[in-house]
Amino acid sequence: MKKIIYIFGILFLSIVVILNFVFTANLDAVEAITINFNSFLYIIGLIALGIFIFFIARFINNNLYNTEDCKHSKIKKYLPIIAVSIYAIFVVLWPILVRPGIYGDCGTACDIAKIMYSNNYEALNDPTYTPDISLGDYIQRYHHQITLSFIYNIFFKIICSNEVSFLRILNIYSIFLIVYSLYKINTELSYKYKTNKVLMFILLLTFITLPMFSTFIYGDIPSLALCLFAVYFTMKYTRTKEIKYIIFASLLTMVAYMMRMNSLIFIIATVIYLLLNLFKEFTKKALKENLLNITLIIAYVIISILPSSLVQSYYLNKYNLDSNNTYPTISYILMGMEDTSYRGNGWYDTNISEPALKNPDIKDEYVQRVKNRLQYFSQNIGYIFEFYTSKLASMWTENTYSAIRNNATDSRKSI
Repeated sequence: MKKIIYIFGILFLSIVVILNFVFTANLDAVEAITINFNSFLYIIGLIALGIFIFFIARFINNNLYNTEDCKHSKIKKYLPIIAVSIYAIFVVLWPILVRPGIYGDCGTACDIAKIMYSNNYEALNDPTYTPDISLGDYIQRYHHQITLSFIYNIFFKIICSNEVSFLRILNIYSIFLIVYSLYKINTELSYKYKTNKVLMFILLLTFITLPMFSTFIYGDIPSLALCLFAVYFTMKYTRTKEIKYIIFASLLTMVAYMMRMNSLIFIIATVIYLLLNLFKEFTKKALKENLLNITLIIAYVIISILPSSLVQSYYLNKYNLDSNNTYPTISYILMGMEDTSYRGNGWYDTNISEPALKNPDIKDEYVQRVKNRLQYFSQNIGYIFEFYTSKLASMWTENTYSAIRNNATDSRKSI
């Protein structure tokens, strides 16, 4: 089982790496995606850069940190301090010098948090970024945004202010926590494997997309920091068997999931990781201990996911909103299989989502369209390859992960 997981992991990583060698995706202001083939010189340069970074990292690691020689003790001491200091300065200065406005879903989530903070229910009738959709309508359509706004609201109450700019300060702290959590994960891995901390820090500190995202207020950065610390505590739990660590991991994942439902990926990965560790030693342990481990896994899932649903139900009832007036799940499944969106294959398509909201009976039609789509895929194997190559390329080969687009100030109000 463990080998199968390894094979799938390596296979997926290989696909992403190959796609990034071959393609580069560009995302414009309206989220339309253009996928271009990389030139041969670009690919050669990318390979050369990767080889250069690898050998530089190995050279520094072997000659400074894996040796007892005191000749370069000062360099060994001050090099990481200088590198981290430069990175920290960049992280702090970026949101000060680059101040794009907060708009779209990001701005709406902040507006809802302000309503929760001030208990100004009348503001639910205010328009969102789309004039014909009120904040109340928005909450009904996108239930998952309730929990993000709820966490923002808690943060506002802690600092006694609903000034949105403070959320960028939260992002800055979260970036530092991400760096530290990856260092702790690397340290935890070193108990079983040979690790190269120098390579990790070179890749991390040169990944400038992360600090550029400090201006992007949508819960992604704090959620990632929480998930990574949850991963660290989960690893520590499997090594020490101390229950407090899996409790820490559960609570951190709970908040992360409230901020971004994408954290479900970490939850699934953690459950697989815990199950693999359980199966590895299942026959060696007493029945009582095995039952305890199974109970902890179930408790981890419940603690991570259930509070989010409870918070959504609470605010839908509190604001007297219709929980059924939302986009049905089948519409998202269909969007993920269609090539009709101007954004790209499998991306959000209002021509599918909006009719599903206005006509509940259209669900049956969408179920049939999904079946027809599956049948078409089965009869056109070449098209499957073309469709999912384009879909994966649009998701994974935009090298800045929209950081440049999200930092564009253009005509939007800066904050």
